[in-house]
Amino acid sequence: MRKQDFIRELTAALAPIDAQARAEILADIEEHFAEGAAHGQTEEEISVNLGQPGQIAEQVLEEYKAYKAQSDYGHTAGIDDIVSSAMETIDNLDIGGIVSSALKSAADASRAAGRAFEDAGSQRTGNGPRTVKWHSDTTDPNSPWQSVTVIDTDGATRVRGGYDIDIDKSFTGVTGIDMDLSMCDVNLVPSPHADNVRVTIQGRSRHNQFEVENKNGILYVRQKMPFFRFEIFGFNSTLNVTVYVPASFDGGIKVIANRGNTYAKGISGNLKLLTSAGNISIDGHSANKANLRSAAGSINITGCSIYDISAKSSAGNVTLENRETANLNLSSSAGNVNVVARKLGGETNLSASAGNVNLTAREVQGNITAKSSAGSVFIRLPQDVNCRIDVKKPSVGSLSNHLTGNPNSPYTLRVTTSVGSIALDPHAPLDPRQN
Repeated sequence: MRKQDFIRELTAALAPIDAQARAEILADIEEHFAEGAAHGQTEEEISVNLGQPGQIAEQVLEEYKAYKAQSDYGHTAGIDDIVSSAMETIDNLDIGGIVSSALKSAADASRAAGRAFEDAGSQRTGNGPRTVKWHSDTTDPNSPWQSVTVIDTDGATRVRGGYDIDIDKSFTGVTGIDMDLSMCDVNLVPSPHADNVRVTIQGRSRHNQFEVENKNGILYVRQKMPFFRFEIFGFNSTLNVTVYVPASFDGGIKVIANRGNTYAKGISGNLKLLTSAGNISIDGHSANKANLRSAAGSINITGCSIYDISAKSSAGNVTLENRETANLNLSSSAGNVNVVARKLGGETNLSASAGNVNLTAREVQGNITAKSSAGSVFIRLPQDVNCRIDVKKPSVGSLSNHLTGNPNSPYTLRVTTSVGSIALDPHAPLDPRQN
């Protein structure tokens, strides 16, 4: 099918959706034909790769109805709620469906949370002049590989279109950070400046609009996506968002990275990190609370000083290596839970649905619950650990207990599994001369 015929049929089939959304999709199709031609393909070959206009329209209309229902309902926290709900649902699924359901949830979250592009020029909230910078990764003036950055008088940076992205902004007076991104890797690192929070966004991307602004002390970093997207031939998105956090910062940090990895190292502030299909890693973090959740990735916690840690993965491992811990609540549906600590304090709850639980500690001053539904539990503690031991032989599996415990202790060690082995082995006693 020739390009002109393809566009005409698709335009007619997309009549039920609004003009702006229809224009975005048709612009996407135009870019497909332009990029395909640049790679030596004929219009007929490009049409075959795209599929039938009627089938494309059916898919668009289905997603458009879901998008409109979400918008009309006034729901603005799409990814956050959908990811949380998806992970609660995944915990009750059969093991074979966990990974595929988690990945599907990631795609659904991206579409549900996306909103159609707003024109950066006509929709800006500032009334004063604006600065426009053009970036292009090609010398061809007719190439679609261009983007525009608009910096408004309200302090927001908005990038519409994409491709070459290069944003670098600093803010003062930041008391909280709130990020909502898709297909971006996020890095939270120490800032060399005492008061400034700096945000950089670099890489290549399509179909997005970024907003970076400070509203009443809360730094918002947003990436808006359309409800429906095509991928250009040979184009790969590579986006990296880095936030430089000053040592004096003690506010909350919330990051939703739909399909990207999140990494925090050597900073402070309460954390809430959510991702659908990425990994989460925190190293040397200091805070009162940390809430970490990944649907299809792993979670790693190393050398942190956090009083209350909650970490949950649906299809990955959860690993913690700390000198001391207070309250721990770590779980995985289809991965392992691994903990290595010099000292456990407070309440320690470790659970896996279809994986193993591994715990090693040299001192215990709190309650411990370690359980798995369809995996093994391996515990290494001092032989005379200061806990009452509550352990029973699994329904299917073996039990090996070499700990004596302390029957008069106020603390309890509970270990259970339905299908798997349980092994409680002695760890070398704590040497008071060690740090």
